[in-house]
Amino acid sequence: MKTAFLITTVLALCLTLCACAQRASVNAPKAAPAATPEREERLVITYEGEEGKTALELLKSRARVRTSSSQLGELVEEINGVRSDNGYYLIYYINGSMAKTGAGNYLTKTGDRIEWKLIGPKKNKQ
Repeated sequence: MKTAFLITTVLALCLTLCACAQRASVNAPKAAPAATPEREERLVITYEGEEGKTALELLKSRARVRTSSSQLGELVEEINGVRSDNGYYLIYYINGSMAKTGAGNYLTKTGDRIEWKLIGPKKNKQ
């Protein structure tokens, strides 16, 4: 008799705790989405694509460019005195979207808009 009472009490307690835990998880505040770090963007140069020419080839014909070799090809380090350094990087965009391939591999098309930007962390103003 005492065993049946004890089992019934434990089961009732378990069911109550499970119900409370479920309600707590349903009513728990949702975590805020991770804030994307602010960044600074500075337009360095813009030019139009030409059928069959690479973005890098066209850049070199329009600006003073310094590159280095990497496993992925030529890496643009400096354009007209603006260089990648201290967390800032030269990144190019094709028609408003960040490129997914190296500038030496991207064959432009007539009408493409190529933009090179210097991108890095936003500086705090004090």
